[in-house]
Amino acid sequence: MQIGQHHIVTSRTARYFTLGNRATAKEIWIVLHGYGYLAEDFIQNFQPIASENVCIIAPEGLSRFYLRGFGGKIGASWMTREDRQSEIEDYINYLNNLYAEITEGSSATKIIGLGFSQGGPALLRWLANGKSKVSEAVLWSADIPRDLKFEDYREKNKSTRNWLVYSKSDPIVRQEIYDESIALFNKFDIPLQVINFEDGHGIPEATLNEFAARLMIA
Repeated sequence: MQIGQHHIVTSRTARYFTLGNRATAKEIWIVLHGYGYLAEDFIQNFQPIASENVCIIAPEGLSRFYLRGFGGKIGASWMTREDRQSEIEDYINYLNNLYAEITEGSSATKIIGLGFSQGGPALLRWLANGKSKVSEAVLWSADIPRDLKFEDYREKNKSTRNWLVYSKSDPIVRQEIYDESIALFNKFDIPLQVINFEDGHGIPEATLNEFAARLMIA
């Protein structure tokens, strides 16, 4: 007998964490974690910039798993290669719903989307295929997905500034991968501003502070 694959759409509960005061915030940062993080841990990186004027929102990937064996520390993921298109569609819908909830009634004048590592491709796919708009799209220590619908992304995000922030000593994403990502944005006439730092695959506090200050001035 032939095995058939089928799909159904079902609701589930997703969670997110916040830092700062969303009611008073002039800037809202939606930050997408990397592979194997939990949002509660990842959001700690943004403590230095959270304030009455800056609110951080950290959604968590829908798939959680034990990082080693069958117990101990748990991490989350945005997707894997298994049934990947369904997982992509699910997190795009999830992020659209989250965006609608956190921006309803908000007086924020700037929405910043930041994707770290695996969160970078998730951010770009969401902005290319979803219903949400951000002022700044920040890829931090992140690769650009080669299957991104670049034309759709460009047309939907004409007023968005794009940033690539990475370390030249990144042990996970090699320099040639970053070079290819920059070339792809250039190929499709998508402006991309590049910032380098020297502390590997992470979010150094000093670099984050400098970047946040740069966005406030702009």
